[in-house]
Amino acid sequence: MTSLGRQDSTVLSGLKRSTVRSTMTTENTFPNEDAEVDRPGRVADLTLRDAMLVKISWIRSFLAVAERGGFGAATSKLHLSQSRVSAHISALEEMLGFALFERRVRPTALTEPGRIFADHAREALDALQDGIEAARAALRPGYGHLVVGSYPSVSAAFLPSVLACINASHPAMSIEILEGNAASLEAALISGTVDVAFRPLQPPVRDHRLTTRALWREPIVAVMRDDDPLAAQARVDVHELEGRALIGNPSGSPEDGGGFDLRHAAGEAADSLNIAYLTDQPSTLVSLVRSAFGIGVISQLALATTTTDGIAVREIESPTAFRDVALFWNGQSSKNPSLDVFVDAVVRADPPEIAQRLDRNAG
Repeated sequence: MTSLGRQDSTVLSGLKRSTVRSTMTTENTFPNEDAEVDRPGRVADLTLRDAMLVKISWIRSFLAVAERGGFGAATSKLHLSQSRVSAHISALEEMLGFALFERRVRPTALTEPGRIFADHAREALDALQDGIEAARAALRPGYGHLVVGSYPSVSAAFLPSVLACINASHPAMSIEILEGNAASLEAALISGTVDVAFRPLQPPVRDHRLTTRALWREPIVAVMRDDDPLAAQARVDVHELEGRALIGNPSGSPEDGGGFDLRHAAGEAADSLNIAYLTDQPSTLVSLVRSAFGIGVISQLALATTTTDGIAVREIESPTAFRDVALFWNGQSSKNPSLDVFVDAVVRADPPEIAQRLDRNAG
């Protein structure tokens, strides 16, 4: 898969990775350990082009250091010792003839030649992976690997049924899941870290090259203690939330979508609300409500992932008290035959019980 832009390591650091693999999945494409690092002078055929002298293990180590901002941080991703990573970088720099990193600054920064080389190296590695996947798919129909971006409520309430369907029809296909928030998932899509991702339609994505398939609409609700005066009502008007301490999600600045569901549900009254706390975790939001820190405003699907004992859940009277969820992917992912299988399974699956299917497409 070709990268559409440089990876934002700050945003992507919040992603959590897990993998769903069938028993037929093959070994890792690129082993972590390699033979002794060769020096360029040991190559007998001096007519080979420079690119043919580069080892994939060197490239993997180089990109890991560039994305993680340091040699030590890269070791956890590669499962290699720091000395091995340093040896890979040194060998690559000697072969290239220039320094890749400014080692006198922290975190470790790319030199200008290093930055240029990183963009091309990432594209080359992605293209090689595409070739391997395509060749395996030709040899073994139904084989494939897909990296899916998600967030906890979708992973818990929707993905299991989709994965079960795919495993039944394509047992050789493996799916890797990375979880994050709307901002980190968009960055992962643009960088190519994930092939496809679930994400709310709002706030809108900044890269309009992403293809979108709208899936369902889920309500945004107010949660409060059972002894709160508002719990006696069947519904809560947005204006009744004014003057109350409110707890929303996700965390982050308004520019990054922090508290977006709460602000979206409030509509024109958003600027008059007192947003006291923001959190990415539904369980934390509910705990704060139980402890009388305020009233929570959250999507009902996210709320379904945690216990609500002692908590009252009420609809919000507002024309914008909803969240629309969609599937996003970039144009390069369309080269992966597993993408069609996954999208088809998602579209055919029933939405979560509390959600309403959206038949329209966007993007």
